[in-house]
Amino acid sequence: MVFWGDYRDTARMLKIIAGEFRSRILEGPPDSETTRPITARVKESVFNLLRGWCEDAVVLDLFAGIGAIGLEAVSRGAREVVFVELNGRIASILEFNVRELGCGDRATVVRADALGPAALAQAPRDCDLVFLDPPYPMWTDEVSQARLIDLAVRCRENMKDSSFLILRTPEDIPADFPGIPGFDGPESHAYSLDMFVHLFSPTPAPESS
Repeated sequence: MVFWGDYRDTARMLKIIAGEFRSRILEGPPDSETTRPITARVKESVFNLLRGWCEDAVVLDLFAGIGAIGLEAVSRGAREVVFVELNGRIASILEFNVRELGCGDRATVVRADALGPAALAQAPRDCDLVFLDPPYPMWTDEVSQARLIDLAVRCRENMKDSSFLILRTPEDIPADFPGIPGFDGPESHAYSLDMFVHLFSPTPAPESS
């Protein structure tokens, strides 16, 4: 099911929306082509969907960029957030944001390829939330999209039975999408013609007879 919202204001307000660090400004990327930070209104909507899930949560932020999503989770009470970012310049900005907020005890930056084995090897094994926010061209390319789906499948080993995987894409998931093995969903939310957020939850294990 797809839910549409009126989010035509696409101004990128790189600041924390709520919680401990409310209204704190984040250092942004040098340009919107290097990363595509989630807009303030969409971020607020996503965290409203996840209301109650951030407090004391363990969070994995893949393709973390400058930390707009993961640092919002920290501000809203997450106990531990691991950020994975490969781009060296962007990772440096992310580390700066962590230092400026003074939340290094709850935020760990891993400089690694989210698609590679090292990223999940350094990730928590009991995640409540996994944010998967790849560069848009990766989703629209058939080969890299397959690698992203494989990454999502592998993330299941790092997630609690009751948890969410949140995927952002530039297009809706087609009706014939076969799903992500090990997950139920998606519940899809459309915020503009090129911004969709999809929620997946781990498929419950069958009850033993």
